[in-house]
Amino acid sequence: MGGCCEGPRSFGGAPLEKNTCGHHLPTGGPLFQMGLSWGCGCPSLNGHARGLLTSLITLLLLQLGSAQLRVVGPGHSLTATMGQDVVLPCHLSPQRDAHTLEVRWIRAKFSETVHHYHNGQDLYGEQMEAYAGRTELSRDGLSAGSLDLRITGLRPSDDGQYVCTVRDADAYDEAIVELEVSATGADPHLSLGGYEDGGVRVLCRSAGWYPLPQLLWRDARRQHLPSVSQTHSQDQEGLFEIEGAIIVTESVEGPLSCVVRSSRLQEEKESSLHIAVPFFHNAQPWMVALALVLVLLAVSIGLGVYLFRKQGKLAVQGWSGGRCSAGTPLGVERG
Repeated sequence: MGGCCEGPRSFGGAPLEKNTCGHHLPTGGPLFQMGLSWGCGCPSLNGHARGLLTSLITLLLLQLGSAQLRVVGPGHSLTATMGQDVVLPCHLSPQRDAHTLEVRWIRAKFSETVHHYHNGQDLYGEQMEAYAGRTELSRDGLSAGSLDLRITGLRPSDDGQYVCTVRDADAYDEAIVELEVSATGADPHLSLGGYEDGGVRVLCRSAGWYPLPQLLWRDARRQHLPSVSQTHSQDQEGLFEIEGAIIVTESVEGPLSCVVRSSRLQEEKESSLHIAVPFFHNAQPWMVALALVLVLLAVSIGLGVYLFRKQGKLAVQGWSGGRCSAGTPLGVERG
């Protein structure tokens, strides 16, 4: 059999030329372009090709090292209620002991530390003040690669994204965990605000919600009614208070309902109010005044007609009496 210099007369579609040993060598193609030099022995790499190969090997080793330290989150958002405790899940894949690793939980919005663990110790020097005394890294699961973080006494300000980061001497990886904090407020409070635009103004107010809820009006047939105004405010704890108003006319049948709904929790609270018909009689005072004027005008006209007729009768009676007493026509008597 031939040596390593023996071969076909073409290679990879490139023509072969004879070298000094009389063997056919490629003059083009990828190997020639990479800097492969051919001699009477086996092909060898020049300096440029050796550097490229070294870079590829280094990159491959880094990728392998990174694959050994892979951090995995839950893959979905977590929903928790204000005031409760929550555990943010995070683990290494494949499982490995995490006692010697550096684990840091970070708030993505502020890029600040929520909890820091390194070499078996919890470090609080860089921890956000809002989380002081409220975080704990689960130690029981470290040997199995569990990096779960417990947060106690949830607040509205805890809502948002968290980043679970892991680092060792040669690798780094991270995973994102989405936390949604919710709070259900009080039952809506309904009150009358007075007469306006031919109807009765009704107010609805509810506080203690997070995040900002929806406020809806419904009639007796569960049909939505438009609000004329809607406002909201937020207290020191971050909870929302919402207030809405509607003008109710006599055309609205049955009880009126105010519904406050949390889209995050898929919960709602409802209160109803029934407005009696007599309330609407005073809703249009100009109509009452016009009716009163018309009544007075009718009475005045009737009284005037009555007096006019009575006066006419008295005049007729007086004329008839004067004629009978004289015995002669009035014109003759005057003559």
